[in-house]
Amino acid sequence: MKILFVILMALVVTSAARAGDPCVTQANTSEVNQCAKQQFEQQDKLLNAAYQAALQVVPSANEPGTSGETPRALLVKAQRRWVEFRDADCKAKYQVFAGGTIRNVIYLGCMRERTEQRIKELAAGEWQGG
Repeated sequence: MKILFVILMALVVTSAARAGDPCVTQANTSEVNQCAKQQFEQQDKLLNAAYQAALQVVPSANEPGTSGETPRALLVKAQRRWVEFRDADCKAKYQVFAGGTIRNVIYLGCMRERTEQRIKELAAGEWQGG
């Protein structure tokens, strides 16, 4: 009897935890939007970590005899422009669906997908020179 009580309590606690997670329940538009936002924010944190890691390995000075901007300065410039591209691209998708309730999910899904792709790009071993 005591074991059954413990099992039931564990199920209640697990259910309560899931009920608070919009990515588990997704019972309405608000929860779907919250889930999409949560998923994007997780990827955005990973992107920031990948970018910081790339900055650590990209040289801050040019090779002797090489002129122009340094590799690190170019990466910083590229990242800023990439963020502008991602935001504009996803805002365009948002505008296409501006009249519907799905617009936020489309926008946040776009932001998440673009961010996931950039994480892969920044994690590539090609950032480490020879």
